[in-house]
Amino acid sequence: MTTSADSKAPAIWGFGREGRAAFAFFAKTRPGLKVAVLNDTPLPPDVAAELRGVEVLTGPEAAAALAAGRFDFVVKSPGIPLNRPEIAAAKANGARFTSATNLWFEQKGATPVIAVTGTKGKSTTSTLAFHLLRDAGLDVGLFGNVGVAPLGQPAPRDYAVVELSSYQTADLEHAPDIVVFTNLSPEHMTWHGSVARYYEDKLRVASLPPRAVVICNGGDIRLREQFHDRPNVVWYNGDSGFRVRDGALWRDGARVDTSLFPLKGSHNLENLAAALTLLDHIGARPPAPGLPLEGFHKLPHRLSEFFVEPDVLCVDDSISTTPVATIAALKTFAERPAVLLLGGTERGQDYADLYKLLAAAKRIKAVIALPPNGARIFSEMSGLAMPFPMLKAANLREAVDAAFTWLEAGDMLLLSPAAPSFGEFANFEERGEAFVALCRKREAERGGAPFG
Repeated sequence: MTTSADSKAPAIWGFGREGRAAFAFFAKTRPGLKVAVLNDTPLPPDVAAELRGVEVLTGPEAAAALAAGRFDFVVKSPGIPLNRPEIAAAKANGARFTSATNLWFEQKGATPVIAVTGTKGKSTTSTLAFHLLRDAGLDVGLFGNVGVAPLGQPAPRDYAVVELSSYQTADLEHAPDIVVFTNLSPEHMTWHGSVARYYEDKLRVASLPPRAVVICNGGDIRLREQFHDRPNVVWYNGDSGFRVRDGALWRDGARVDTSLFPLKGSHNLENLAAALTLLDHIGARPPAPGLPLEGFHKLPHRLSEFFVEPDVLCVDDSISTTPVATIAALKTFAERPAVLLLGGTERGQDYADLYKLLAAAKRIKAVIALPPNGARIFSEMSGLAMPFPMLKAANLREAVDAAFTWLEAGDMLLLSPAAPSFGEFANFEERGEAFVALCRKREAERGGAPFG
C-alpha cells in the first residue's frame, strides 16, 4: 500500500481531472505540505494562474526532476504509461508511485465498490447500474471516467460504482467488491505495449486479493476463456439469467419489456443485461416494466442521433475507437442507407472483421477515410472489391462536405471511426462536437434545400 501519510516531498504528475483531485486531497489532508505539480506539456494560462506559489515543472524539466529522485511520493495520472523511463529511474532512487484511484480506496471507508471495466460499454453500463441502484432506493455514487474523480468525494452509504479504464487497473492496488466485465477486444496497444499486456492489465482487477465477485459477459469468447473455471463468477449472456438474443433482452425464457429503454442496439441491451445481473446479484428491487430509468440520459457521442433538414439522420458515434464498436454501430442501423466516416489515430488495430461486414453490406453508399490511419484503411479496403465508392479526406470538415454529395432524404451520415481521435482532436468528445457543428453548418448553408 503506497500511502501518502509519511511523504515529505510529494508530486502530482499530470494535472487533469484526477491530478486536480489529488491536489485538493493533499491540501485538505496535509495542509502546509509543499506539493509539486508536474506535467508533460505546459499548463494553460488559467490553470497556471491557479497554481501561483506552487512548484510547477513541465516537459523535460519535469522528467529530469523525476528521474533524479527529487520526489519521494508521486501520484501519477492514468494516461501516463507505466513504462516511462522516468518512473524506473525515480523508483531506483526510492520514489513510490500511486494513483488518485488508489488514494481513494484507502480513504473511502467501508463502502462496497462496484468496478465496471471492459473494452467498450464501460460508461453506459456504469451509468445504467448507478440509475438502477438509485431507483431501487439505495444510496449510491457514480465515479471514474463517466462521473467525477472519486478522490475527495463523500463516500455513499450503500455502493460506489466506479468505471475503471485499463490505465487505472494496470496499477490498481485495492480489490473492489464486485467487478463487472463488459467485453474484451484489442485496444490501447501503444500505452500497454502489446495486446497481451493490455488483456493482462485489464483483467488483473479480478485477481487482486481478496478476489472480487465477477459479473461477466458470457457472450465474449475471451472472457469465457479467462473466467470459465473461476469461482465467484455470475454470468450474463449465458445459458440462464439475462441475455440478449435476436435483438431482444431475455431473462431465462421470458422476454423483458424494454419498450421505454432509450438506447439502441444489441450492444446496449448487453450493457443493460450486465446492470440487471448486478441488481439480481445484490438482491435489489427489480425495475418497473419498460425500464423507465428515471433521470437517465443518453451519454453524448454514443450513437447520438440528430436530423439535418430535410430528413438526413446524422449519428455521432465518436466514442467508437475500435473496429468492434463500429461493427455494433453498423448493425444497429443496418437498414438505413449510410455514408460512413472511418479512421483516426493509427493504433495498429486489425480491421478484418469490419471489412468483412462492409463487403457484405447492402446499404452503405460510401466510406470516407479520415487521417492519419485512413490511408491504411483506404489501401486495405481498395483490394477487397467493396460494393461502394471510397475516398480519402484530409480532415473531418472535408469528409463531411464530401459525404453530403452522396446523401439523400432518408439517408444517414455515420461518424463511427473505429480509431481514436488524437491528432486533429484532443479526444473523442471534441471530435464528436466538431462533427455536430459541421453537419449543422451544412444545414444552415443549404437553408433546407433537398440533398442529392
